[in-house]
Amino acid sequence: MPDNSEWITVHDSAVTNTNPDSMVHVTINTTPICPNMTNQEFRQNIMKVRDAAVILVNDRIAAVTRWDAQERERATTYFGRSDEEIRSTLAAGLPRLLLALQELVPEKIVRWDDSMSKNLSCAAVPDSGQNRASVCKPDSEKRFIAVYSAFCSDSNGELWHGAKVKTIIHECTHYTDTFNSDDIMYGNTESGMHAFALGNSDKAIRNADSIAGYIATFDRTVAR
Repeated sequence: MPDNSEWITVHDSAVTNTNPDSMVHVTINTTPICPNMTNQEFRQNIMKVRDAAVILVNDRIAAVTRWDAQERERATTYFGRSDEEIRSTLAAGLPRLLLALQELVPEKIVRWDDSMSKNLSCAAVPDSGQNRASVCKPDSEKRFIAVYSAFCSDSNGELWHGAKVKTIIHECTHYTDTFNSDDIMYGNTESGMHAFALGNSDKAIRNADSIAGYIATFDRTVAR
């Protein structure tokens, strides 16, 4: 069978059926997660994105351990301050974020209207053409991320603006066992997040895009 074939397990055993009217009926939604690639291509692509996110988080864990002048300046850019509260929040949250990313598998990244996302505690938000992804905080332990059409057209890792790798990091910061972040202010650029941090140093450390920006906004490309 060709390597690019799409295989879906619909039942985990094969037996002879001797019971009338006892067939298992399975409905399969064959709509691709992203319209610009097959689901197998999406799974391969999203793992490249996930692996790039893991490297970026590991880099910041090492940097927080050093907490030198350069890292304190970076923290001030995104959080408005670099005091002990900021450092301790990052030191506690980054390893938990790393674990959440490492636990992320392709099967847990689904289209927003997939049956998987409909089984979560939160109602699925419709695709507006602008939203990228969402998670359901009460179901944080399930590690599901629902993605939307705009996510599919973003670059994998152009870190100076919106990119899949930054979206994945953003969503994983929402999990209650990582940073339990909120969407207080959106922004994908250093200047935008710095402006927010200057006037909101009490809120920035809880803002998902501020945390994601601190981790993953650079003038370079990853996960091409």
